[in-house]
Amino acid sequence: MKRNTSLFYKKGIKSIGNNCRTLVSVLTGATSGKDVVNQLKKIEKISNLDSTYQPDIISDLSLENSKSFLYKNIIENFPNYIVSTLPIYQCKINNGLIDHEELLAITQEQIEEGVSFITIHPTANYGIMQMAQKRIVPWTSRGGAIVMNDISQRGFTEDNVYVRILDDIIKIAKTYKTVISIGASFRSSNIFDSMDECQIEEFTLQKYIADYIYERGVEVILEGPGHSSPKKLQDVAKYYQQMGYPIMPLGPIPTDTAIGEDHISSAIGATILGMLNCVDIVTSVTREEHTGKIPSIESSIEAIKASKIAAHIIDLNKLEDYSNDKIIVQYRADHQTCIYGKSSSGCSRCAHVCPLTSKIEI
Repeated sequence: MKRNTSLFYKKGIKSIGNNCRTLVSVLTGATSGKDVVNQLKKIEKISNLDSTYQPDIISDLSLENSKSFLYKNIIENFPNYIVSTLPIYQCKINNGLIDHEELLAITQEQIEEGVSFITIHPTANYGIMQMAQKRIVPWTSRGGAIVMNDISQRGFTEDNVYVRILDDIIKIAKTYKTVISIGASFRSSNIFDSMDECQIEEFTLQKYIADYIYERGVEVILEGPGHSSPKKLQDVAKYYQQMGYPIMPLGPIPTDTAIGEDHISSAIGATILGMLNCVDIVTSVTREEHTGKIPSIESSIEAIKASKIAAHIIDLNKLEDYSNDKIIVQYRADHQTCIYGKSSSGCSRCAHVCPLTSKIEI
């Protein structure tokens, strides 16, 4: 049985897990003070969307040279959103090395400022890194790669930097009721590497670390699985169903051919995995995911809408709440038109052959 997790934020509490509405997360981030302004403008436009397409979570993935703290601005100025961060992105990296004291200080600051959950990458280790060499592409996680580089630069003589400070993070998170999301350092970057020995080993380690954190009084979210074909997603689900924690998949992207259209492929992948009861937060993916371009405001909004549709379809299966669909269908029937909100019958598309207005005697 999957445990429910409570996400505390400025406006209250939202729960994820069994019998809870599927939430939608939007990824944002800045690399400079100017970029913070641009990101806030994007969030302002997102906040003005119709309620049907409002996301629930804003994830700040700002990099180290941003000193304007985008997540603080979001918490203060957009209180309707849950805010999450990835602390290691803010660390100074010297010759590939991460200062564990700096990482802990950044993590503590972000938690104390009121983020609802943080993402960490404690699963990276020498053994799985060796396994990953058999893949077409060893790894695709930015946060995971930072941790792996630190391990490598230390000659594999020290533990993962997050493992070294994990107990300290747990104590801070428990004090502030902050959730810890366990990132997938070895999520697959293509459908062919999915469900290999590397990913299965990480699933096992994610479960072990999740249990360790949960037993010490902190709630957990699990991330993954990356790219995975529809058939392999069924195998992914078997592992997730045994873990007992809410799932926030990155994607999943079920085909590598949808270049420039990954807002569609990821929504389809999320729906497939969601129908297997393994999606509690849908992460919106833009069409630029594999083009190397920075998503525009319009593209981000397009991705949100695709993710919200996926989340709604997942909830039709999970919650069996058809009330919104019923309202639209009944309106169309009452007004004899396919167009919701149109007060007169018919439309220009079907014109005089509209089946909804046809008087057919039975």
